[in-house]
Amino acid sequence: MHTQIAETLLHLQLSEPVTFKNLSMFPLLDGATGSPDYLTLEESLQKDLIKIGEVHEGGVVNNLKVSNRASQAVLIVDGEELVGAKQNRVVNLTILVPAQETIVIPVTCVEQGRWHHVSRHFRTSRQAMPSTIRARKAEQVYYRRMATGEAYADQGLLWHQISALQRVMDVDSPTGAMADIYESADLTLRDYERAFEPLNGQAGALFAVNGRIVSMDVFDYASTFHLLFPKLLRSVALDAISNFQTEFTPLSHSAAQDFVHRVAHADARVFPAVGEGEDVRFRAAGVVGSALLARGRIVHLCAFALPEAPDEHEEDTFELLASLSRPSARVRRHWW
Repeated sequence: MHTQIAETLLHLQLSEPVTFKNLSMFPLLDGATGSPDYLTLEESLQKDLIKIGEVHEGGVVNNLKVSNRASQAVLIVDGEELVGAKQNRVVNLTILVPAQETIVIPVTCVEQGRWHHVSRHFRTSRQAMPSTIRARKAEQVYYRRMATGEAYADQGLLWHQISALQRVMDVDSPTGAMADIYESADLTLRDYERAFEPLNGQAGALFAVNGRIVSMDVFDYASTFHLLFPKLLRSVALDAISNFQTEFTPLSHSAAQDFVHRVAHADARVFPAVGEGEDVRFRAAGVVGSALLARGRIVHLCAFALPEAPDEHEEDTFELLASLSRPSARVRRHWW
């Protein structure tokens, strides 16, 4: 158990759920007020204070270069999609890019069939990686951290999962881009977007699809959550659309609270963050996630429910990470 994670989560109030079709949101409320001492990625890009590009002209699939020219740090959130340059990527972990610094960040490609520049620099998109794929990425990064200390995911497996989702959604993408799945579902996604709105003082949310927990994100400031809420909502709404059921047993408030407690008391290990702070990796039965600890607080925490947990004796082995890269019936069932 990580004491600061436990204190942060147990301080939050889990409110009653809001449900639309097969997606439910349990708001997590925080009575604290104040303004962030950092900019979000979207804010810094709008002000032209940050540049994200390939590490060099040839590019490296799983790394990007970030130059922050702002007088404040810039927050880039786990799973945020970056569009452009030689191929679209998502960020592997939450990063607080120091003011006036240039750093290299670990990413995962979400556009398999392109490797040429369409722009020199990246922009953000309207969404993050779908929560169920984001969960597998978090699981892979967890084991890679344990084995080598690195924050990389299994590129082949994530390409496989994106391709599987394209088949489920009947999307024909020339470059295998995750963004094309969102584009194809945009009209339905807008229905979900209109149905949800963050509450005053809401600093996080726990989401359930078909009555089953998918993900939870918590931020240090309600204003940060409100800015990132549309991206997070689209990521879980796509899961709701691709796994749509008309009949299911709604998730109870007590089951949602139990998930929060499991995260709060999960076994945790601390690694140096990319940028400021520390990257805390945690897992418990059926739960995996991470948190960025910086400036004396939990800046962002994300947790995911896993459909099945690996055997305990395998948890600290790199061999398990390697086995995850082999497409299997377990991966296919995840979508169907």
